[in-house]
Amino acid sequence: MNARAPIWKRAYWYFKRNLRAKLFLFFFIASAVPLMILGYLSYSKSTEEIQSQMVQYGQSSITQLQSQLDSYSRQMKSTTRYIYSYLLDPINGTLHPEEPKDYASYVSQKNFNRFLDAHKTEETSGIYLITPTDIYFGSPQIDVKELKQQPWWQAIPESYRGEYWTGLHDSNYYISRNLNIPKQVIGLVFPVQSQYGYLHNSRIVVEMDATKLLEAFDTLENNLHSFITIHDRDGRLIYQSPNMVKAEEDDLVWNRSIESSGWSIEVRTLYEPVYRSTIMIRYFTIALIGLAFVFVLLISYLFSSRITRRIISLKNKMQLVGIGQLQSRIDMDTEDELGRLGASFNKMVEQIRFLIQEVQHKEQLKKEAQLQAFHYQINPHLLLNTLNMIQWQAKLKSDAEIQNMIHYLIKVLEGNLVITEELIPLEKELQTVGYYLKIQEVRYGAAFRYSINSDSALSSCLIPRMTLQPLLENTFFHGFEDGEGIIRIEVKEEGQELILTLEDDGAGIEPERLETLLLDKQTPSRLGKGGLGCYNVDQKFKLHFGEMYGMRIQSSVGEGTEITIRWPKTEGGSHPPLPESFPENRTN
Repeated sequence: MNARAPIWKRAYWYFKRNLRAKLFLFFFIASAVPLMILGYLSYSKSTEEIQSQMVQYGQSSITQLQSQLDSYSRQMKSTTRYIYSYLLDPINGTLHPEEPKDYASYVSQKNFNRFLDAHKTEETSGIYLITPTDIYFGSPQIDVKELKQQPWWQAIPESYRGEYWTGLHDSNYYISRNLNIPKQVIGLVFPVQSQYGYLHNSRIVVEMDATKLLEAFDTLENNLHSFITIHDRDGRLIYQSPNMVKAEEDDLVWNRSIESSGWSIEVRTLYEPVYRSTIMIRYFTIALIGLAFVFVLLISYLFSSRITRRIISLKNKMQLVGIGQLQSRIDMDTEDELGRLGASFNKMVEQIRFLIQEVQHKEQLKKEAQLQAFHYQINPHLLLNTLNMIQWQAKLKSDAEIQNMIHYLIKVLEGNLVITEELIPLEKELQTVGYYLKIQEVRYGAAFRYSINSDSALSSCLIPRMTLQPLLENTFFHGFEDGEGIIRIEVKEEGQELILTLEDDGAGIEPERLETLLLDKQTPSRLGKGGLGCYNVDQKFKLHFGEMYGMRIQSSVGEGTEITIRWPKTEGGSHPPLPESFPENRTN
């Protein structure tokens, strides 16, 4: 790949030619994609759950605050109505905006104070009736002048009619500090519109402890990082959280209203504090996914390296075998597919080594045979011409037996000494065997009988030259005593194969010697006379047609021997008929 090529092309070329890179990328993607999906789902679900819980918590807190403010306002309004009804009822006595001067005034003032105390609750800080002359009724003790200097009091319009909510303010005008007066109270002022002149412009003041309200405000402001704003129905500010910040569009805002007082509550929560936990979850999820990626990279590298290392080892061993190092083997440490592949490779190399050794051995035998052929080479023309002259001399002297014997010998030698063809037609081989048996007839006379059976359709099928004569020689040398016995030769077709059977009823072969007749690496001295002929005939068929073909010998001592030869059916070229023939079945 050109070094000046773009990076993506070089990366593509690298992944295309590198199996480890492909496996690494595959394992990484197969592991990373589920991790990313699970991380995203986990983050989304966690964020959604936290946001839902925050919203529910905020709604619950605001609803609780709304309920608390509504309870306070209803209680103060109810108390104000009772006091106002009491003042308007002439039966309850007459109040004077001054110190009582008679017993009736004293009793009336005492009854009114008891009435005010009777409407106090645990949350009530004080209930008063304050007159324009700075005389007040109720408890605990207060400094009226200090009260009227309060900003919230001075903000009350003179002409104001109806309920006036003072909101939260300090209680520094209270004198009786020993009564656990709260620092912050919430109040309601109601101007008295009375027909009696001395109560005109008096004001009913009901104040309640604001400690619980401040705790509720603190919960929202600190836990939810919220800012609270409360207005009355006229838009006046009742309460506002300290350190108020500018509103943003992404703030979470709740709005509530209080029916009893007409107040409106706005709770605004900043985005960052609310979603800070989700941001932490996001960072934590990203960190976990990053660590998981590093772990996946490590595992992918180790796993892909383990697989490719074994494949590279197999490739290297194959290269060594390719250059002739057949001793190379693969160490099999697993039983998986690669382990079985390594076992198959080792078996294949062993088979190749065996075949090479077998070929080398056969080549050695072939060379030895060629050397022996050169050593014993005889000029066939000189031998045949000499025999023809002897035949003519016998004919001139009218010796028919010698003439026939020399004639058959010439035919046998013509088939054996002419070695230009290794494969000859079956018909020609059987004719040569017939001539050989004719010679034995002249030799032994009627001591033995023979028969040759073969289908004429198989005449052109090829067979290695000089196949049967060595086997027949073994029969006469070892099987028959003085040539007495029966020989049967039969050739038949089975599918695409030919089966030749040579059977005799001679002396048979001992089991120990029978086991060694077809074994390799046997010398003639170990095989005995005739043993080498069987081995050579078997090797001819294996060399020409393959190891699965050849000869099989069955023999029983005293009962005879049966030799079976199997080889593939192969058609040869047409051959002219031989001048002489012999019957398919001959019995002498």
